Amino acid sequence: MRQLILFLAKYRSTLLLIVFVLIALLRHSLKNPVAEHRLNNVGFGAAATVHNGLSGWKQYWRLEAINEELARENARLRSGGTKASANHFSNSTDYDFIPARVVDYSYTKRNNYIIVHAGRRDGIRPGMGAMTANGWIGSVVEVSDAYAHITPVLHSKGNIGARISGKGLGELHWDGTDPSWATLIDIQRENRPMPGDSVYSFTRTSVGPSTLTGTVISAVQNNEDLTWTAKVALSADYKNMDWLYISKLKDVESLDSLQVPAL
Repeated sequence: MRQLILFLAKYRSTLLLIVFVLIALLRHSLKNPVAEHRLNNVGFGAAATVHNGLSGWKQYWRLEAINEELARENARLRSGGTKASANHFSNSTDYDFIPARVVDYSYTKRNNYIIVHAGRRDGIRPGMGAMTANGWIGSVVEVSDAYAHITPVLHSKGNIGARISGKGLGELHWDGTDPSWATLIDIQRENRPMPGDSVYSFTRTSVGPSTLTGTVISAVQNNEDLTWTAKVALSADYKNMDWLYISKLKDVESLDSLQVPAL
């Protein structure tokens, strides 16, 4: 389809010339002034429609290219640890952020998925974290040369460690119903979550930086062990996936080279 539009855009002058020649022949054969007037209106209307259609398609592809460039520029800014990104990506200077365009995703299943058009040749590897400008999304599980498969929080195996600043750690998991909410469990009894508390991801360093994940809406205490369970409004919009950022630790080779001594 794109090749067809580009062909029409390239040869639009020739095609319009043919249209006008046909109109001239019809005008010559039809001496009726009313018919001539109608043919003029039809001809110029068709020409305007062609120009407008081609302009619209060209503008559409231009906007797509602009969006891609903006996403890449945003990734470069985040890698530089700018103030604008500090709220979501703490310690972001330790990571590069690879922009990846979403080509397919789901959010209504029990085990959802996200496919992005960026893969091994872009530097993406399994185990890397994925996030949007609004917060944490999930982790890369499979990679081909050009694509990557991401398991989001909205998955039975999408649980992640999470923390509330100054209130310890817990585990964030999704119950399989509403894609806007998740549950933070196993928060110690002395660390009561309060509405409005920000929840951040807490993963291995090689996966990604601590990233905003959501906001506490309410919390209840378990009667048995007195730990807290909090309802969390997820910060990322899983219903509208467009571009993601894949976090790549800059010095991952040095981290991998460390050997933990046997006990």
